[in-house]
Amino acid sequence: MALAAIMLTFTACGDDEPDNNSTVEGKMSNLIVKTISNGNHINIAPCDINYKFVPKSRTMNLSINNVSFAPRMPKISFDVNGLDAVTNDNKGFWFSGYDIQVMSGYTLDDIDGQFDKDLNTLVLTYKVIAERGQYDVITFSPVLFSILPDGGHDYDNTTERFYKFKSQINEDNNFTASICIDNIQFVPQMPKLEEIVIPLDDATIVQTANGYTATATTIIPLFKQGDKYIPFPDRTVSNLNYTLNIKDHKFSIEFDCFGLRYTDEGYIYTTHFNPFHV
Repeated sequence: MALAAIMLTFTACGDDEPDNNSTVEGKMSNLIVKTISNGNHINIAPCDINYKFVPKSRTMNLSINNVSFAPRMPKISFDVNGLDAVTNDNKGFWFSGYDIQVMSGYTLDDIDGQFDKDLNTLVLTYKVIAERGQYDVITFSPVLFSILPDGGHDYDNTTERFYKFKSQINEDNNFTASICIDNIQFVPQMPKLEEIVIPLDDATIVQTANGYTATATTIIPLFKQGDKYIPFPDRTVSNLNYTLNIKDHKFSIEFDCFGLRYTDEGYIYTTHFNPFHV
């Protein structure tokens, strides 16, 4: 659905609507930036983004700070202003733009972003057209969530199973990740576990054009007990196959645990307003 058509569905309709004259602004830190060239992943690096949403003009302005698109490229910062944007509650946003020159020698095209202010989640994709080449870029937040079965986003109060996909770039510029599964129940006869964490420190992680994959023979998971996370070497996760397709907002996972083969797949939830479900 075209962005202009979606915008028509979000007009002031009651006392609960946010103040359309008030801007919404803030900063997102420790974001991960993937660069793809000719269909191949070539670089991963951190960046920060300052954002400013202007409801009256329905525009989003971004300041992308300290980003690098190639291994030997110096970090640069630039502004991306005047993106078309929609929101349903000034908390979830979808924005897009085309053919915007952000600095000499750099033009951004096919910009598409989804951002949730409450969850602090972001998925942003765009093309960089530069004098030395063209890149596809995926920028995403350190934590992404799976969509709840009911399509909602009240993760603090649900008893339904959901995932938190965590990623970071450490001080040595190495990529690390983990998978958190909340309210998991391996079989109906056993109680739900509050949370299980599968660290991917020793897994084989492969960066792809859409996200990344992880495989591992054996991983010792962490089980949440109260406020602590306890390693359980007797309940290993083995034969892990995991794919996070950030660009297409999809995931799949399978592994052995508790003597059972666990498999699941689904979608990433990034905003209160998700254009894929309009």
